[in-house]
Amino acid sequence: MNKLIEDTHYYNNSYEIINDMVSIDRVYCLDLNNFRDNNWDTLGEIYKSLPSYIIHQGLPYWFGIDENNIYLWASCEPSGLQIAGYLPLKDFFSWENIFNKAILNLPFIY
Repeated sequence: MNKLIEDTHYYNNSYEIINDMVSIDRVYCLDLNNFRDNNWDTLGEIYKSLPSYIIHQGLPYWFGIDENNIYLWASCEPSGLQIAGYLPLKDFFSWENIFNKAILNLPFIY
């Protein structure tokens, strides 16, 4: 199992690479309790700007929506913004690079 080095912006519940695929369950330490309307608007725009964005039953997904497809999903949790899923490593790295830069101006828990 390969693990990414975690930084102050997130921690991994799990991170595994198998045959050029990544299985990830990550929590970005966004301070969701102190988000204002403009922060939620910004996060929504970030979601839409990411590759292969899909909205399904009010939830954001990227790359697909069911367990038989390759996909990522997001959920707001007490600990922060959870991102989880399973997809090709190159797609995840591309998505992650864009996402990590886009969220830097949002409030984080430190």
